[in-house]
Order: sequence, then C-alpha cells, then structure tokens
Amino acid sequence: MNFRKLSIAALFLTTSGTLMYAQEKNDTVKNEKKIEGVIIQGTTKKGSESNIISIQKKSVEVIERVGSVQLEKQGVGDVSVAVTKATGSQKQEGSGQIFIRGLGDRNNSTTINGLQVPSNDPLYKNIDLSIIKTDMIDFIGLEKVYNPKLWGDMSGANVDIVTKVYTGKPYFKVNLGSSVNFNAVQKNNFFLQDGPSYFGFTKINQPSKNSIVNQGYVFKTSWKNQETNNPFNSSLSFDFGTNFKIGEQGKLSIFGYGGFDNSYDYFKGTTGGSYDGQDNPLRIYDNAEEYRYTTNTTGVVNVNYKINSNHNINLSSNYIHTSEQKLGNYSGYNRDYYDNDPSQERFITQQRRATYRINDLISNQLRGEHTLSEPLKISWNIGFNRLDSKRPDRQDNVTIFDKQQNYSFFASSNPGANNRYYDQLLENDFVGDIHADYKIGDAKITLGYSGRYKDSDFKATQYNFRILPAQGTYFVDPNNYDTFFNLGNYQTGAYFDIVTFRGDIKYSPETALVPQTFTSEMTNNAGYVNVDYKFSEKFTAQLGVRYENLMQKLTYNTAILQGKENRDYNKILPAFNLKYSLNDKHNLRLAGSKTYTTPLLLETAPFEYVDVDESTIGNVSNYPADNYNVDLKWEWFPKKNELISLTAFGKYIQNPLARVTINSSSNSVSFMNVGDTGRVFGLEAEFRKDIYTTGNTRIYTFMNGTYLNTEQDLDTEKVAKENQGSGFSASFIKDKDKLQGASEFLANANVGLEQKWGNKNTMDFVVSYSYISDNIYALGFQNRGNMVDKAFSTLDATLKFKLGNGIGFSFTGRNLLNPYFTRIQDNPLTGNELISKKYKRGTGLGASVSYEF
Repeated sequence: MNFRKLSIAALFLTTSGTLMYAQEKNDTVKNEKKIEGVIIQGTTKKGSESNIISIQKKSVEVIERVGSVQLEKQGVGDVSVAVTKATGSQKQEGSGQIFIRGLGDRNNSTTINGLQVPSNDPLYKNIDLSIIKTDMIDFIGLEKVYNPKLWGDMSGANVDIVTKVYTGKPYFKVNLGSSVNFNAVQKNNFFLQDGPSYFGFTKINQPSKNSIVNQGYVFKTSWKNQETNNPFNSSLSFDFGTNFKIGEQGKLSIFGYGGFDNSYDYFKGTTGGSYDGQDNPLRIYDNAEEYRYTTNTTGVVNVNYKINSNHNINLSSNYIHTSEQKLGNYSGYNRDYYDNDPSQERFITQQRRATYRINDLISNQLRGEHTLSEPLKISWNIGFNRLDSKRPDRQDNVTIFDKQQNYSFFASSNPGANNRYYDQLLENDFVGDIHADYKIGDAKITLGYSGRYKDSDFKATQYNFRILPAQGTYFVDPNNYDTFFNLGNYQTGAYFDIVTFRGDIKYSPETALVPQTFTSEMTNNAGYVNVDYKFSEKFTAQLGVRYENLMQKLTYNTAILQGKENRDYNKILPAFNLKYSLNDKHNLRLAGSKTYTTPLLLETAPFEYVDVDESTIGNVSNYPADNYNVDLKWEWFPKKNELISLTAFGKYIQNPLARVTINSSSNSVSFMNVGDTGRVFGLEAEFRKDIYTTGNTRIYTFMNGTYLNTEQDLDTEKVAKENQGSGFSASFIKDKDKLQGASEFLANANVGLEQKWGNKNTMDFVVSYSYISDNIYALGFQNRGNMVDKAFSTLDATLKFKLGNGIGFSFTGRNLLNPYFTRIQDNPLTGNELISKKYKRGTGLGASVSYEF
C-alpha cells in the first residue's frame, strides 16, 4: 500500500465534513412536544410518503426523494425503475443506466449512504441500478442540485441509495413470486449458450497458456446452443428485523435481507442498422432474435448500535451477485464480412453471439455520529468496495448463407469473425468522509474532508479462429459449429488456426498470449466548508465551497496503443442554496453551483469493444468538462402527503463530452470534447395530491413532467486539433445540435386507490404511465445522420393486498402497451429515417405471496 493510501486512511479519522441542514440520517425522524413537563415522542418511518415530503419541506438544499412506501405500492422491484419515478429521470432502454435532466451516465454519480460505489461494468461510470433491490432500502435521494458535501464530478444528479436501518418490532418475512414475459413463454424453443448454470454462479475459466500452447484447441464448452425448458421467472426472498436493549440507553438493531430472482426475455426484430449518406446499407440485420436470461442474488446485513442519544454507530455489508446470458442470432447484410449483395437476393450474413457476464460486488461501510457537546457534532463514514466483473467465454460466429446452393461458408477474410473472448475487471475502492457541524447562534458551520482511492485492473484476450480451406471445400453447420471447431480438425492443421490480435499461438505464443490490459490508479482528495445562516424565520442561506484534487495514472497495452497517461486536475467548486418560506405551506428556492464531468475509464483507455450493432473505442485525448448550474424552485405543501412544485433550471457547459461516430470505415464510435460550449434549459413540474378521500378509501395521484431545451457546439476543427494523440477525427453534419441522450419531454403519471378495512387489512391498486420523447443516441458524421431513439412509453399496473394476519398478495402487469422500441439513423441529405434497431420487449404478468410474522 503506497503513501497516498495511508494518508487517506489517516485523514478519514482526523478531518471533518458536512451534513444536510434540518435532516438527520437516522431511521426515524423524531418529533418532540413538551406538555406540562412530559415529553411525548413519536416516530415516523423514513421511507413513508409524509416523512419524505416533510424532509423536503424543511431542508435548506433542494432535494427530491422516492420512499420505500411509494415504491412498494407501485410494485417497483429495483432501483433503476425507482429512479425513473422522480422528475426528469429516464432509463436507457436495454440497460440499467439513467439519464437525469437529459444528461447520461458520465454526468451522474451513485452513492450508497453517501459513499461512492464502483460500476459493475467497465462500459459505465455508475453501477447498474437494476441490480439493487428496493426491499433493502429506506429511500432513494435524487440530488439534482449540487452542494459541497457531494463529489463535484456530476452535472445531472447524484443518486443516493439509503439502506434500511431497522428500529421497529421484531419480524420475519418471506416472499415467493413468479412471472412470465409473453415474448419468452410463447417461444416454443428457448436457447442459451453451453456452460452457465441456473443460479448464475458457474465460473468458466480461461484456458491456461500452457494448455493453449501444447494442445491448441482446449475449450471445454460447446458452440452449440442449449435448449432451456420452462422460461418462467421466479423470485424468493426474505427479510427480517430485530432489536435488543443494551444497558439503560443502548439499543442494537439488526436488519437482514436475502434474495434470488431470475428473468427470461426474448426479442425479435431488427438490429445493427447503419447506412451511408445516400441510404445504402453498410450493415443491417433485419431478421434478428435475442434470448436473454439474468439472475440476481443479494444479501444485506445492517447493524445499528445506538449507544445513547448522543452517539450512534452503524455497520452495513452488501453482497450482490448478478449474471447475464444473452444469445443472439442475426441474419442480414454486413459489408465487413461479405460486401456483395446488399439486397440479400442470394447471400445472407449469419452472425451468432453468445455472451455470459458475471459480477460480484461487495460493499462494506462503517459510519458513526457523535454529538460531543450541544453545538458540536462529528459524523464519519468509511467504506471498502470490491468488484469482480467477468465476461468468460463470449462466443462469436459468422457464416454466409448461399440461398441458391443451400449451403453456408465462413467469412474467412476476417479472422476475428469467429472467436472466443474473455475479460475481467477487478476494482478495489476505498472511500470515506468525515465532517463536523458547529452551531453558533443562528449559524451552522460545517467543515469536512472526503477521500477516495480506487485501483482498476482490466484484462482481455480474444482467441480468433482463422479459417484455412478455400470456400466450397468444407462443410459448416450454423446450428452446430462444433462440427468444424474441434480438437481433431485443429490437429490436422488444415481447417483453422488460433490467433490473437498479437500473433499466432503456434509460432509466437510468448507474444500472442499477452492479454490486452489497462490499469488505473485514481486518488481523490477534497476539503469543503459550508455555512448555513438563518436570517429570519422565513429566510435561510447556505454558502459553501469545495476543493478537489483528482489524480489518475492510466497504463494501457492494447491492440490499438501502448503507453501511459498521468492526469492531475484541481477544481474549486462554489455553491449556494437560498430558501425563503412565504408561509408554512410555500417555499421559494434559488441555488447555483459549479461542477465538472470527467470521461469514463473505458471512454479514455484505447481499447476497442466490439458489439453486434456497434464498436466503441476509448480516446486518450478527452478531458473533463466544466458545468455551471442554476435552479429556481417553488414548492407548495397543501397537506402532509401532498406536494406541488415547479422548477426552472439551466446549465452552461464548457467543452462538453459526447459519443461520436468517428471518421472510419468501421462505423466505430468514440468519445470527445465536441465543442466549446453546451447549454441546457428546462422546466420541471411535480404533483402529488389526494384526489378523493372518505373513510378508509383514498384515491391519489403523483405525476411529474420535464421539458428540456438543449444545444451544444459541434466543432470539427477543435476535434481534429485536440485529438492528434489518438488520431481520431469527426466530420459533423451541423455546427450545433442537441445534447446526446436528452429527450425534449419526459412524463410520469400514476393513479392509485388505497382501501383499508377490518383489522389492519389494506389494498393498493396503482396504474403507472411513463413517456420519453425522441433523443440522440450518437451524433452523426459527414452525411450520415444522428442515431436517434424514438419516443417510447410504458404502462404498468400493480394490485397489492396486505392482510392483518401477515399474509400479502401482489399482482403485477409490466409493459402492458408493449410498444416498439425504435432507433433510427436520421439522414439529412435524403430526409429519410432508416431503421437501426426495432423490437418489442414483451408484456409481463406476475404474482407473489408473502408472509410476515
């Protein structure tokens, strides 16, 4: 461990930080009222709707939360869907990544209990929120307005996942559920690749160097697709809570959660569409199908020790294991493999890709709060995260089918067309924060330090199978590639060789078997100060500033480039929050700040990741963008469960980053600072209101909508000048365009019916609708138009019964409208919208039963 690690660890325990004003991060909010010398204490669940709104009303900062009670009523099972229930949020189709106020993954950050966590996928900055279950949380905080206690690497929002701390009566609950996706269940034969297991824990090891050198073809798994029976989704989980008194004042509380669930999905449609400026196809798989199977195994333990009213310590540990299998069969035209016959009159390109990915994430945190005296409070939080992410045995096969001769042959001109690929990302992440609050009269001064050290180690090897015989002299069965790729055929030396991007394993194994690698060592140190001052009962101001130093050492040795990069950035980030209470029901808020956005690790490392529909390459020449943010918000709280708000916001971005289709014959995309400036203007509205109440019946709604107007400069000369090191260039079709990923309009509408009867019996019925308008997926170049994701909507419904005897029932309907998801290439010369991707996700129906005792 180097000096930098030791210094951070020491500073975790000796320096200080900030705490959100008028907000305590305990399980409950306590209200005390003195009546003739007697203190009456009441507790409210932190995730309840009334408490969520109460905290928002009192807070100096602009905050937005989605509580566990609301999520339970809507039947929301994972955090990625939960975040989309907040204003201005959208989920990217096909992933758990979130866009907030039109800004995507690199512009946002994710924390658990205030501490950052790593991504489970090297392609992204933030953890896939869909793998985090809502059963283990109290609420999700969406911090779209920056304050100095947050890391400054954000311009969209910070998503803070607050795990559950239990303080109620002891209980144990078990939940059993099942569901179906009609796309998957209606498929007569459901196929996956050979090797992985039902629970997703099987680890397929990469062949050793000695075995490859001595034997050559030593792969243990088959190329042949394996049929899977009964593609029904299932889930089993349990959670419990208990507490014990320790001494006269102490209390030990324990919460635990464990669960397993799986999901089968099937898609059929079009993918991979890419065209030149005259609408001629470069690649189009117009007969594509994908089978997908995912698993999630999660375990959580949260132990809270309240020593007394002044001291509290909490220990939490989270383990999440996920697996994903995706088997795709694609038929169409791809000029990279066979450039004749784009109309597919005789020849059809057939591609098979089988991907298996497993992730293991461990997140441990220890935190405490200590009131040392009436004016002084110390809060600290340290954490360690470890990520092990693997793609073992990804398989690719490409053949050309001759319809006239009724046989298939390999696209032998490209040795990478048939391959097996293995990669692994290991990350160790040390993170912490310590801060002190000191009250002086109507002022509160907060002084703090945050530190983070993360090392990342990525390795990848792709074994390419170079076809040797001439076309027409061999037989290949696209339904069983084992008949061609096997040990016997390899040993003859007449059918195929095994090579990598570095050479042939027979003739230069010491070079050929060196994996592609990149490593990153990142150190963040930050100090911050905040001053809250209450000028009057109505007006409160918060002024603060944060200083951050970000150092990154990047070493890479890939098929594209070999070298090192040392980056060192210093950022001074001021912020202010002003709150004026017109009365006890209305607030006006004004906030402003400066933040920055750094490119992701895989957006920087010169490594090419090839997928079926696109190829992405990191760019060593990109650098952080600076953001200037302002928000003006009005809030109205008609009743304790009700909120109506309207927000106007703006962002000015210097040197914005974007995903760009670069000038190349392969249609690859990379990441660049595309212009000098960008800007975002927007309006947000939120409406939570009881529509009708009488006796034990309540009809309610919560709706939100966002309008966005975005623009960024696109400067071809700037890109050429600043990317000489990488050699990348782009020829933009416009000098200005919308921000990548920004939808002009977003909306969520929910209507619920709550009915209570008898002894603690309740029913909740909620219908939820979401709408996302068109947004740019990737910027075009030359005369090839932007890739645009078309407008998309979803309709879900949930019916839940909770009976007084502890039994619960739940019925869910997902994606009931089942619209097409469509991505098009919007060519400017011809004015045509050309299909790049089009499919339906399928409607899902499910039911579950639970018992709590």
